[in-house]
Amino acid sequence: MSKDQIATKSPTMTEEMQRGIAEIGYTDPELGKILQSFGEKIAAHTEAELPETKPPAKVIQLPLWAENRRAAPNAVFRSALFPALKFKERRPFLQEQAIPAVAGIEVSFTGQRFDQSDLDVYLELLDLARFHPLGTECSFSAHGLLKRLHRATGYSDHKWLHSVLIRLRGSTVEISDHKLSYFGGLIEGGFKDKLDRHYRVTINPKFAVLFGFAMWSSINREQRYALGRNATAKALHAYYSTHVQPGAHSFETLARIVGLEEKRERDRRRRLIDAHKLLASPDVRFLRDYTVSDDGRTIKVDIHPTPGQAHHIVKQAIQRRQKRLRR
Repeated sequence: MSKDQIATKSPTMTEEMQRGIAEIGYTDPELGKILQSFGEKIAAHTEAELPETKPPAKVIQLPLWAENRRAAPNAVFRSALFPALKFKERRPFLQEQAIPAVAGIEVSFTGQRFDQSDLDVYLELLDLARFHPLGTECSFSAHGLLKRLHRATGYSDHKWLHSVLIRLRGSTVEISDHKLSYFGGLIEGGFKDKLDRHYRVTINPKFAVLFGFAMWSSINREQRYALGRNATAKALHAYYSTHVQPGAHSFETLARIVGLEEKRERDRRRRLIDAHKLLASPDVRFLRDYTVSDDGRTIKVDIHPTPGQAHHIVKQAIQRRQKRLRR
């Protein structure tokens, strides 16, 4: 047996092992064959024991919106997942409850019912998380997050914040935006240091699917907090922010989308009109104006567009003009 014959028969062995067997086989061919066979068995066993190599995990990160904006998937803003409700007593528990939403979006909810103050917290968590790959821990202090929320920082406020985080983790949502669907918690879980009241919270990377294909919108943070605790105005502000030029809406449709539960239509209508007044007030300036139809069934708003929305409006106007000229 030559050195070349032995070297070519054992591609799974190390070069040092092959070289040693070749040297022995050159002087003692029979022993070389035995060692060759033995070495191949060892190499095959070692290769089988090696851990399977996996491709590096894909880094998933939220879009980087502007500092003065807060963002979420359109399915959050265009549904009653965070309704304009105030719970004086215990919150109701829903079991796979269908949540009202616009056409093309389906939302199912299991857990303690959310409200707009829960959305305040969730928007801040998403804002903190956008700087890190989803699935990694996002660290913050309870005091710092309460200050972000424009809330007091006393004992009851810390207790309230912790209950919101527990509620966001304990509930399960199933959200479908056209062809894409996500089900799971809005936050994956976290840790709390009881001494310094620091939190480390994780958001499921799979949630990012709802941000795909520009299926998300941002809202003006200062305008939202200028609305105080008017939950109806906050819900409308979030909903209208997903539109460049909102069309006329019936009061019935708006009441359903923001989750109003007043039994009398007159009461729902009054709450909606009062919320529109606040959105158009000098302190907020989200709406330029709003108009109620002559029959009192619909309302149409004129919003102050963002620079991006203004660019989109101008672009659409140019395209419409070019189509007319081509005709």
